[in-house]
Parts: sequence; structure tokens; C-alpha cells
Amino acid sequence: MKPCRAMPASTDETRPVFLSGVYRSGTTFLTAVVNNIPAIAAASSTVKYLRFCYPHFSNPADPAELRRLLEQTNERVSKRWGLHLSEEAVSSQLSDGQITHSRVYDAIMQSLLVADKPGATRWAEKLAAQWRDIPLFLEMFPKGQVVHVMRDPRDVTASYKKMTYEPWPTYLDAALNCKGAMMELPNLQRTHGTDRILILRAEDLATNLPGEMCKICEFLGEPYVDDMADLSRFSEIKGEAWRTNTSFEETGDNYSKATSRWERHLDPEEVFLVEMICQPDMAAFGYEGSGLDMAAISAERLGQIFADPWFASRMSYYLTHGRPMQGYRTDPYQTEMEIVFGAARG
Repeated sequence: MKPCRAMPASTDETRPVFLSGVYRSGTTFLTAVVNNIPAIAAASSTVKYLRFCYPHFSNPADPAELRRLLEQTNERVSKRWGLHLSEEAVSSQLSDGQITHSRVYDAIMQSLLVADKPGATRWAEKLAAQWRDIPLFLEMFPKGQVVHVMRDPRDVTASYKKMTYEPWPTYLDAALNCKGAMMELPNLQRTHGTDRILILRAEDLATNLPGEMCKICEFLGEPYVDDMADLSRFSEIKGEAWRTNTSFEETGDNYSKATSRWERHLDPEEVFLVEMICQPDMAAFGYEGSGLDMAAISAERLGQIFADPWFASRMSYYLTHGRPMQGYRTDPYQTEMEIVFGAARG
């Protein structure tokens, strides 16, 4: 059993990193980028504490509840990602009795990530489509930071269209998720400060990796050296495999090209809908409109899309509340719990 490094009684000095973005936006590659910073150990969609633990365990200071939280987390990461969480090591770090969600979260990530990477002193976790928990994360960790990656909503939609198992036309909800992120992240950054939230574009990360890594390191207060941006030096990350996490079956070289694919993979009606939903925020992030010829759009096809009850409900929610729903059609908590345990648990 690898010992967990000693931690302070509070998390006021802990400096973790929340890696954020809409699904299919390059968040897994961002995780690999951050993991290549020597002082940081990063994981992609493993513990997901703010999704799987915080909402479902109200009192981690209760010994029985803490035990259930750690047992459940260990079983999840073991079955889903082939990882082992030392429940004993985590518990030993909490033996002073000062148990809060932030300390439990930190202890888990210290044990699972930091203790396993020589030279690492900080951890980072990717959690896609959960940017509305950024204020909670920053409250839990007063010195925590967030890196959020944006991507052209049309490419996000095209990628989701190609890989999702959800029924048609669920993939178009990618546009609503992108809209929400583009609306809300600048406001979050203004509220919490540019020293706590960094917003990147996936296209810039791919085409100018050295420049963007330098920007990330400066933001995180970590030194940057030139070979840090050498993809051949990137190691695998715990959780999802970044080299193969693409909808278009390409190699890791693809990350240095950032090829736009929406023109080949979206129908005119889909392009119209994505741009209608996401403007003017798309333009604010540097994504130009397509100049689509409206004569190419089929009113019948549009009608079929809007006639779908689920998609119509998502649009209605956005128009009624002024911001879209965040997340997936199928609850990822329920899905993963059923995969791991056979039935959802609270």
C-alpha cells in the first residue's frame, strides 16, 4: 500500500485543478496536457467527486457514511478504470477528525493520483458538462483553480453525432450545452477572477500547444520548459485514454491539426440549428458563422427535429429560463452505478 502524503488539517492551502468543458470538446486531451506538468497528477473522469459523492453523501463526518463513500468510490474506480483506491490511506489522512467534503475529496485524489506520480504535489480532475459546480469547487478549495476548454459548437455536435448511443436527435443538445458554457464561463471568470478561472479554445490548444501550455503553466504558477509540449513525451492518464478518445478514429497526431469536420458531418438543418442557438456567443469566442444558404434548409426536416418531444423540451426549457440545461440526456450517475453495481445506489 502506497502511503498518502501528509496533508494539512484544512484544504486552505491545497491547490487542485478542475478541468472543465462540454463533452467532445477536447477535455481529455486537456487532461493529458495538464498531466504533463511535472508537479501535477491529472485524471480524466475517474472519481468525479462532485457528481458521485458530494450530492449523495450528506455527512462524511459520520464514520459509517464515510466508510460507505470510500467503499463505493473504490469499487467504482476499480471496475470502471482498473484503479485501486486505498481506503486505509485515505482514512489515515482524516484521523484528526476534521472531516469535510473538501478534505475527503482531497485525500482521495492525493492517494489515487499524487502519491503515484513522483514529484507531484497537486492533482487535477476532469469533469465534463458540470461547469455549474465550478463555484462549489472554488469554495471547497480557496486556492483551487479551473481550466475550461471551449470548442466550436458545430464540431462538438458533429463529434457527438458520430459517437453517441442516445436516440436521434439527442446529439443536437450539444449545441445547447455549448451555449450554456459560452454564456456562463465569462461571467464565472469575472466573478471569481482570471487568477482562478482560465478559458481556452480547443483549436488553439491543438494548433499552438507550446503557446497554450505556456499560458496554462503561467496561470497555474508552474514552470514551463520547451519539451513539455512534445506529444511523444506525454504519458497515459488515469481514466480515459487521451490518444484514442476521438470520434473519428485518428491517431494522436490529430491533436496537432484541429481539423474542422462539421462541414462534412452536419446536414444544413443541423448547422442552422447550432448557429441559431449559439450565436452571438460563437462569434465572441472567434467562431465565424457558416454563411449558410437558407435555400438549402429543408423546412420538413426542421419540423421533424422540433417535433421530437425530448428535444422540444430542451429548447422550451432554454427559452423559458434563459439558459439551457447542463449535461446529458441519460443521467451519468444512474448509468455508471448500474454498470458497476447492477442497480443505482444513493
